[in-house]
Amino acid sequence: MLALASVLTLGACQRQDQSGGETAGPPTDAEREAEIASAQLAALGGAANAEQRALYSGDFEAVGALNDYAAGEGAWELRLLNDYAQFSRPGLGDDGGVTSAREYHERGMRVTAGPLTITVMAQQCTLPTGVQLPYVAHVLFEGVAYQGCAQRGISTAARATWASVLPELIPAIDACLARADSRPARVTFASALDEGQVSVLLRESDGGRHECIVDAGGANVSVYEPVSDLDRRNGEGDPEFQRNGSSPRACATQAVTREGAALGWLIPEGC
Repeated sequence: MLALASVLTLGACQRQDQSGGETAGPPTDAEREAEIASAQLAALGGAANAEQRALYSGDFEAVGALNDYAAGEGAWELRLLNDYAQFSRPGLGDDGGVTSAREYHERGMRVTAGPLTITVMAQQCTLPTGVQLPYVAHVLFEGVAYQGCAQRGISTAARATWASVLPELIPAIDACLARADSRPARVTFASALDEGQVSVLLRESDGGRHECIVDAGGANVSVYEPVSDLDRRNGEGDPEFQRNGSSPRACATQAVTREGAALGWLIPEGC
């Protein structure tokens, strides 16, 4: 695991040219992926025996660590089947493809699926919620190495949405709701941006849509501006979120913190 963790810093390093003089620019996504993939492969060790291969047969489901949210990544989900893999990031859509033949090693398995390079290792893994899963998973995509926890089998639960990380988004959401002119307003989408910023889309009670950009702590709203009805984000409105108050509709479900405290109501699309 130390070897894998260390490669995550490679993308931040500048490379020195052969003359030993000026440094070149940062590596490209392809160069970062090649460096990380090489280190990941080395960490998996030699060829697997039959017992080790058996640990990595069948379908897998993985989820990203929710505390990555503060770094702008948010929650992610991976479904790895024998013939296909799907990588989902709320607000950013799905990526994946048909899987290659699995490469079995003594300390893990590697497989590619379209633009994804996936490694799974049989090591105890703990999510921020305290839930423990028996596998560690890495998804290498567009020069970024996503790390999370995995288990065998595919659950039948609903897939992740932008509201999967709602408790972490609440400070930003509250700051944006306070800027609404026509209240009550509902949140139709929210997602972390780079540099600790959060984008929140609101639908005010008069039907007007606005985008709000604020720091993750909700201290400073830098943008609050109207949004065209033609400008729709992937996953927007599924669900909508109403802060506090009574249930707006019978089909709404209550949103709660990790500790169970009420936050408001989630209204699914079509409700």
